[in-house]
This record gives sequence, C-alpha cells and structure tokens, in this order.
Amino acid sequence: MEGSESEAIYESLNLNPQLFVNEVLNTVDDVVDEAFDFFHQEASTKLNSEGSIQRSEDLKKGVDCVRQRIQSVLDNRLAIWEKYCLLHCFAVPQGFRMPNTDKSNENGLHPDAPFDLDIDAQLNSLRTRLTEVGKESEALNHEIQILEKQSTVNAHYINEAVQLYEQNNLHVLFREIVTTAAELGIKIKEQNTTTIEESEQMKTKVVYSPELDLPSIKPGKARG
Repeated sequence: MEGSESEAIYESLNLNPQLFVNEVLNTVDDVVDEAFDFFHQEASTKLNSEGSIQRSEDLKKGVDCVRQRIQSVLDNRLAIWEKYCLLHCFAVPQGFRMPNTDKSNENGLHPDAPFDLDIDAQLNSLRTRLTEVGKESEALNHEIQILEKQSTVNAHYINEAVQLYEQNNLHVLFREIVTTAAELGIKIKEQNTTTIEESEQMKTKVVYSPELDLPSIKPGKARG
C-alpha cells in the first residue's frame, strides 16, 4: 500500500491505515503480555515455587516454552491479518478521485456543485470496508480468548510435571534414609560384638587369675 494511490488519498484525509494496524498489533502484544504475567503468577502461587529456586526456574522455563509456541502461531495469524487489511480493507476502489478542494469553502466543494452519486457510493464502500475491519478485530479477540484457555490447560500439564519431579526427589530421599539406616545397623552390631568380646575377656581373666581380689571387682556397665 506504501506509495500507492490509496495511500495518497488517505493522507489527503489525514488518515493512516498503517497506524491503525500498528495500534491493533500493539494492543494484542499488551494483552498477551498481561495474560502470561497473570498465568505465571497464578502458577507460581498454586505450585508454591517461591520457596525453591530450582522449582521457580523450572516453572519460568515451562511458561516461556508455552508462550513461544502460542506467540509463533499468533504472529503468523497477525501477519496474514495485517496484509489482508492493507490490500483489501483499506484499498480505495479503482478510479476513485478526491474532489478539488477550495480553501474559500470549508466543505471543499462549491455551494452550487451538483451532488455526485458516484462519490457517495464510493464513500459507502469505504464505510463497509471499515465495518469489515471491525469484524476482523472481533474475530481476533475471540482467538485470543481461545489461546488464553489453552494456556490454562498447559498450566495443568506443568503442575503434573512438577508433581512428578517432587515424587522423584522423595524416592531419592527414601533411598538415602534406607542406606543410612543399614550403615547405622552395621555400626551397632560391631559395637555389640566389641562389648561381648571385652566381657568374655574379663570373665576369662577372673577364672584364670586366682590371685585377683574378686571382691574388689565391680561389674561394669554395658556399653550400648
């Protein structure tokens, strides 16, 4: 549309279709940013990821991955929509000519000039195209709502992934507890064996040492 006859006509009316398209695209970007910020905050609260740096990083990676997939599809759709608007919705009908302007007249037409039915029809055609653009915008908003619902479903998948991650960590912790308990059992068994051997040695010493003053021997406390 740039440099075309349509652009010249819109400029003479102080209108710029590209600015309108850019405003729509910027609005969509703002809505998507707000949607994913809200999505990340809700997921972080429900998964309690603030207390764990690793869990918070995993959640952020998951949200970024979901956003990239959605943003890619959305960008392609918006590019098609922008091209359609500029080539069709804002295209001026072939042969359309602006009336000659006269600075002495606020309306740009001579008071006695006859009413031109062709110009009126062309203006009606432009109004119809603008209405079609409005409908396209409504359809785009509907598609954004669908993407937001898909984001909610993806949040459920992320929640399941975090639960599996926690279960795996719990399994590793249980295995470490079992290993520690086994090592502690071995140490206790070795200690008991040492105590028994010392007790047997004491008994042998008493039996084979008749010169030992027996009344002076006091039973020792067993060590646990």
